[in-house]
Amino acid sequence: MIDTLPNEVLWLILNHLDYHDIEQLQLISRLSQTALHYTQQHYPFHCKINSLLRLFEAITPSERQSKETKLEFSQQILQQICKQVEILPKMDHRTKFTELLDIVQQFIVARILSPDLKAGIELDYANLCLEIRSQYLHTPSIRVLHDPKYRRRSTKHPLAPFLPRDYTSIWRHHCATPHTPIHTRFALFFGSLFDVTSLYLESNLDGSFEECTREALVTGNVEDLLIMCVAADRPVDVDRMCMMVTHAGEQLRQYLETMDTWVTTEPTPQQELRMQQNQQLLDSESHATAAASSTLSSYSPSSSDPPEWLIPDRYKVQPDTILRLKLMDNLYKKGWHWFQ
Repeated sequence: MIDTLPNEVLWLILNHLDYHDIEQLQLISRLSQTALHYTQQHYPFHCKINSLLRLFEAITPSERQSKETKLEFSQQILQQICKQVEILPKMDHRTKFTELLDIVQQFIVARILSPDLKAGIELDYANLCLEIRSQYLHTPSIRVLHDPKYRRRSTKHPLAPFLPRDYTSIWRHHCATPHTPIHTRFALFFGSLFDVTSLYLESNLDGSFEECTREALVTGNVEDLLIMCVAADRPVDVDRMCMMVTHAGEQLRQYLETMDTWVTTEPTPQQELRMQQNQQLLDSESHATAAASSTLSSYSPSSSDPPEWLIPDRYKVQPDTILRLKLMDNLYKKGWHWFQ
């Protein structure tokens, strides 16, 4: 029905849609021209980045892998961002730069997760992302648009394009679901982003790598873990990886014990007030809670359930996970490169 609407009414509808929804409308032949014209007029940055990515995929593999091509495409993408940012007041530079960089990162990862992506392009995309990151880090005029105080920024919280931490949510989701070919493609792309393009990023990359390793081990996702390690050129030291999980559990227990001691022996004024409020709340609700609990015949999860990071199984690696990882790593070293 939407394709029978007058253009004036259709444009009113498009005003309430985001770019990705309008892009889907371009697949409808009677709406394609109108939707394309609308995106070009209202989303010029999106269209330009999409055009560059389509061109990047269309060229031959040898051209994509050449240093000149990577440099050219990375500079064009950064120039598109800078042109949009430079015309704004300085106080808006960081916000706008972050917004546009997020769009680029989302477009590229959407292509990585797309089922129609050609085999092997995920590594070319990873190399392009690393080139963009390198150009960003080594061009002060670009960095200052994103972070005016970048020279004093802590290495614990660096700002740079295509850091693995921006994609850890996808990694966690893949760890919680059965392995698929798209998981393989993403793990190859994701692992390549751990390349240390600057010492400024080293500690952050190591921290993200350990976090992702622990997530894969506790969920038993050894396939993606091995692929990530190979792509990142990191050794598969199974015993050391398991120690990461154990050490994280010990750190958590020590933190909780320390916090309990601080709160009971040397509470701050804020903690004292919070404890008083909690006690008052418990007293006022004790009778109602007792009456409600007597009517429950079975347990039902609630908002009082412990968060995931407090569950003991989050700090255990199952024996079969260790065995499978050692076996697959041994087979890979002997020449069974099943994911390449």
